[in-house]
Amino acid sequence: MKHTIGIAGCGNMGGAIYLSLKERYPKQVLGYDPYMTSNQKIELVSSWEEFSAKSDVIIVCVKPGKVAELLGQIKTSKKIISVAAGIGTETLRKNLPNGSQVVRVMPNLPLLVSEGAIGYFGDRDLYETVTEIFQSLGHSVELGSESLLDAVTGLSGSGPAFVFKFIQALAEGGVLSGLGYQEALDLSIQTVIGSAELLRKERKKDPSTHPEVWKNKVTSPGGTTIAGLAELEKNGFTDSILQAVKAATKRSQELGG
Repeated sequence: MKHTIGIAGCGNMGGAIYLSLKERYPKQVLGYDPYMTSNQKIELVSSWEEFSAKSDVIIVCVKPGKVAELLGQIKTSKKIISVAAGIGTETLRKNLPNGSQVVRVMPNLPLLVSEGAIGYFGDRDLYETVTEIFQSLGHSVELGSESLLDAVTGLSGSGPAFVFKFIQALAEGGVLSGLGYQEALDLSIQTVIGSAELLRKERKKDPSTHPEVWKNKVTSPGGTTIAGLAELEKNGFTDSILQAVKAATKRSQELGG
């Protein structure tokens, strides 16, 4: 890591980013949060002056309503990475000294296990730094438009909750069919992990690989899988997922004003 990274705001997502980076770069990651009373896992810098002076790059993770107040304390040009939902790059620049560079990033919770899905947009001169910081935390995607960050929020930002809900439902289906809960949950988790990893590896070989291909490999004529898939579609499974992502994206747009 070429830079000293400061995490401004260490609750929730900020805390997840801090803990993930601190584990890898213990001497190059600082935490500062005037809005958090205590967190035993996070060793916070005691003053903004010390934090700002030592941080080459500041990752802004405070709540959207606190962003302007925080940025207003920055007195010299800085490299700023913001994960604050709905606060656009132009708004960020207006609250920063001239010469500052800005990128908005939308990560998700699985970065805690280095499997995050991360979309970003902003000043291209800062993209190399963004990649350097987040490459150890998951897979990053450069976006062609700032407006697409709302879709990233709806898909991968909210998506882990949808996946957790699916895993829970899958496990409960196992219980309904006679399995004990713990074994059903273990099997459900591994089924999701294994299926996702299989698809990821196949897409590395051939990026045009479609999930439908592998779904069809599991599905035999008149078999158990097609019976289950038919039931899912009868109950609107695909449309429910589409509408969940759409609703989360719309809500992200609303929060951004």
